[in-house]
Order: sequence, then structure tokens, then C-alpha cells
Amino acid sequence: MAAHLPTRRVPARARIGTLAAAALAAAALAGPLAAPAPPAAADTAPDGRTYRKIVFPVQGPVSYRDDFGACRAGCTRTHQGNDLMGVKMQPLLAAATGRVTFIRTDSSGNSGNMVTITDAAGWSYHYMHVNNDTPGTDDNANPAQHRFAPGVVSGATVRAGQVIGWMGDSGNAEGTAPHLHFEMHTPSGSAFSPYVSLRLAQGLPAGGLCAFPSNPRPTPDAGANRGYWAVSARGEVYAYGAARHLGNVRAAPGAPPAVALAPTATGDGYWIVDAAGEVHAFGDAVDHGSMAGVPLNAPMIGITPTGSGRGYWLLARDGGIFSFGDARFWGSMGGQRLNAPVIAMASTPTGRGYWLLGADGGIFSFGDARFWGSTGGMRLAAPVVGMATTHTGNGYWLLGADGGVFAFGDAGYLGSIPGTGWCDRPGAVSMTRSTTGRGYWVLTTEGRVMTFGDAAHHGDPATAGARPVGLAAVPD
Repeated sequence: MAAHLPTRRVPARARIGTLAAAALAAAALAGPLAAPAPPAAADTAPDGRTYRKIVFPVQGPVSYRDDFGACRAGCTRTHQGNDLMGVKMQPLLAAATGRVTFIRTDSSGNSGNMVTITDAAGWSYHYMHVNNDTPGTDDNANPAQHRFAPGVVSGATVRAGQVIGWMGDSGNAEGTAPHLHFEMHTPSGSAFSPYVSLRLAQGLPAGGLCAFPSNPRPTPDAGANRGYWAVSARGEVYAYGAARHLGNVRAAPGAPPAVALAPTATGDGYWIVDAAGEVHAFGDAVDHGSMAGVPLNAPMIGITPTGSGRGYWLLARDGGIFSFGDARFWGSMGGQRLNAPVIAMASTPTGRGYWLLGADGGIFSFGDARFWGSTGGMRLAAPVVGMATTHTGNGYWLLGADGGVFAFGDAGYLGSIPGTGWCDRPGAVSMTRSTTGRGYWVLTTEGRVMTFGDAAHHGDPATAGARPVGLAAVPD
């Protein structure tokens, strides 16, 4: 038996989510030209508008508004981009890494001097009214060295943030203030408003986002991750996907609240425990005992079944452990002085050990549970509220109340609520991993179930007006 107090040690490979104060550094300005597969669908802001992660296309101050779709030429056509108003010779920057797929050096017509960049996924970025004057004049001489930067020619590769030309008033912008007419097009060629993309590129809110999302792209697999249960404090169970509803706790008014649900090994039953330690069994779950009627030093906060399903541990808020059935006692933090209360527990795949988690992210390991790292001693933006282990038992994730995720051991960082970039972010209540170990679900304070990695979405208690306290996945 070994107990590890909270430590500052973090494995070098652990990828830490946005619960930590550090921000991710932008890497779009360097590195080789990537060729990722086109996204299955456009990135969509919470308000439904399409956006793309870009570098702001003008260096220096500009002014603009969302004038996409505005009338032009007596409403015989509409504006297909946004006009970024500035001054002549302001550097124009490549919005994305890609190739020059079109360039026009004839400064007449509507667009005047123009260049199009297409990224590896097929999204295109159009720059119009590029400069056609000798600096300091309005002579329309169209000097080549003051239109586009050296090397910006058809077929050339450009990097995000690279100077590609200079702002001007060529084309039908002659006689107006210098500006860049900037368009964005989907791989199918449809134009959409660049406004959300532009605002986010400047670190300004738009469309319900306050930043570009930083989460890895999800890879949901409904076949491998079949469903989950959520339980409310009143003992009401909400079942989604392949999870079967097998009953609710019918507690009398004023009874202790339900605190957790745990499924049986078959997935054909579950246990619910309340704060007083009473265990309620449903389906093929067998009642192996409880702490009902026994005076407790601290309320019960969790139940964790053994791998066989023939026993379980109950966890109290002071770190006390109570074993029933074939669950063996490997140690506890009951009676010890803690820096923060214990808030969660997880067992190893063998059932011969377990971890206890403190609200500061401190990890206490017992039996064959190995210590893979913790946030104990770190300065956190929010307390830790939950954990989930990998299917190998060689790693775990910690969940913060703000939805930030910390990954340790072989647990891969797959995203977090702060990583969505949403301005109005919900808090987090609990998490559970997908059956493959390549994803996880996070239950929010508003009753939504958010998916990361290969975890598939099967439903939300929020649609029933519920605010659950726990979440559990259908077993393998």
C-alpha cells in the first residue's frame, strides 16, 4: 500500500488543458505546408455563422464592419466580402498557409489587382484592390514592385502571416479610401462573411466565440461508445443510446441526495448511492451492503464497482473508503489532514488498487494504482471536480470545475470546455471515458453532455430540464 501526497511533479508528456493559466502559442506562422484532409463540415460559431481560423490579413490598424451581402451597383449585385479600411501601402498578410491559385496584375475592372490563396483543405481567400500607385501618389502607374511581394506569383506557396502585397485603391476602389476587399470561400466555392474569422483573428469576440477553438478535432464513434446514464440529486436516471433505464430512486422528501451512479459489468444494471451511504440496486446490480444508518464523519460522494461487478467501494468526502462484496480495502485518507477535500475515486483495471482525487488535483494511490502525476501544488483557475482513468490503467484525466482537462500517463489530451472558445462557457460536473479510451464525455452544470475524441453524443439531460450530478458510460 502506498499513498502519494499532492505533488508539483508533472510527467513531461502530459498535455494540460486550459484550466492552467498558460495559453497555447500560435504555430500557424511556421513549419512545412501541411495537407490535412478537408473537414467534413464548415466550422460553425454558436450563432450558426461559418468561420475559419486565419491570420488577420492586414498589418496595422484598420476599420471594418460586417458588410457582407450589402447592396452594390444599385443592388444588381451584393458585396461578397468585408472591406477593411486602411491606408495605402499597409502590408497585406497571407490569412492561411497555401498556394497562390489566382493573381491579377491588371488594375482595372472591379477587383483591380487581386490575388487568391487556397489552403490545403480547399478554402480560398481573395484579396482585391491591391495597390496600383507609386508610393505617395495616386498615379495609377501600377508599379510591379509595389503591388505584390517578391515571389508571390501563380503557383507559389505562401505561409500564414507572410507579406503578400500592399493595400491600395485599384479597380473600382479608385476615388474611394484605400481598403482591402477580403473574401473567404468554402471548398465548394461558396462565399461567406469573413467577419467572425476576422474578429477572432484579432482576439475579439464574434458569433458567440471569444477565441478560435483550440481543441483537437473530434472523431465520434457511436458504434464503439454506445451510450451513458446521468443521475440527478433526486435519484432520477436519464439513459441515452444503448444505456437502459432500469429505475429511479424513490426517495421521500428531505431524504439525502443521490450523489453517484455506477453501472454493473454487463451494463444491464446500476447502483445509485446517496449522501448517507444508502445503496440502491437496479437491473442485475446486486446489493452487497451499504452505510445506511451508520454514523459518518463525512457525507458519501461516490461509488466505484470492482471489475467483476461483485462488489464496490463507497467513498466519503474525507477520503474514507468502505468496501463491500469482493472489493478489497487498500487504504484510505480517512482521518488524515488534507489540503483539500477528496472529491472522486477510480479503480485500476485489476481491481487491486484505486486512486483518490482531491479538489486541488492531488492524487492518492493505493494497491496497484500507480501515480502518474497531479495538479496538487499548481495554481488552478478552478477546483478539480472529477477524474476518469484510461482503459489500460496507465493514465488518467482530471477535470476542473471550469471544464479544463489535465492528462497524465497514457491519457491523451482530447479537448476541454475552455478549448471550445465559447464566450458563455458552462461549468463542469463530472467526466467519464469512452470504451476505447480515445475519448471522454463531460457533464456540464447546465445538464449538457459534451463529447471529446471518439466519444459520441447520444443525448442531453438538459433537454428534459435536468441538472444531473453524475455521468457513467455503458461498459465495454
